[in-house]
Amino acid sequence: MIRQYGFEKLSVWQNSRRLVKQVYQLTLDMPKEEKFGLSSQIQRAAVSVSSNIAEGASRTGTKDQGHFYQTAYASLMEVLCQLTLCLDLEYISEAVYQTAREKIDVVAYQLNQLRTAALNKPSQPSKQRSTQPSKPYSRICVNLYKSVDTKNRNLINGTVIEYKE
Repeated sequence: MIRQYGFEKLSVWQNSRRLVKQVYQLTLDMPKEEKFGLSSQIQRAAVSVSSNIAEGASRTGTKDQGHFYQTAYASLMEVLCQLTLCLDLEYISEAVYQTAREKIDVVAYQLNQLRTAALNKPSQPSKQRSTQPSKPYSRICVNLYKSVDTKNRNLINGTVIEYKE
């Protein structure tokens, strides 16, 4: 059985994959002169949505997660803008636009919910470290010193660590 990662379980990621597929399919019918223009741009923006969802889900910090979900949302809005331009330029039909727009609306809602949930999640308390020195040493002495190198007129800072039993 193949291991399933956390982001793969998210319905927002699954829906964004469907949107990527739809975007790639609709760009096939666009004029060839748009291959390195609008077609490429909308494809990269659509891929960015699902990629940022995956990256955000892999982060442990809630602020990091929120950042990547916000970036995914911004890329989604870029896809919407470019789809609207495709409609204006008559590269796609109104029906194709509406179908894609419905998918975008669903993903946008889910992304907002995911980002809000991530940012409102209580942060994990840090683990308490022992203040006791590790064995076999019962005491660590740290001596800091400052001296002046008279030859080069430099201040020398140093640390000497002594382990005492």
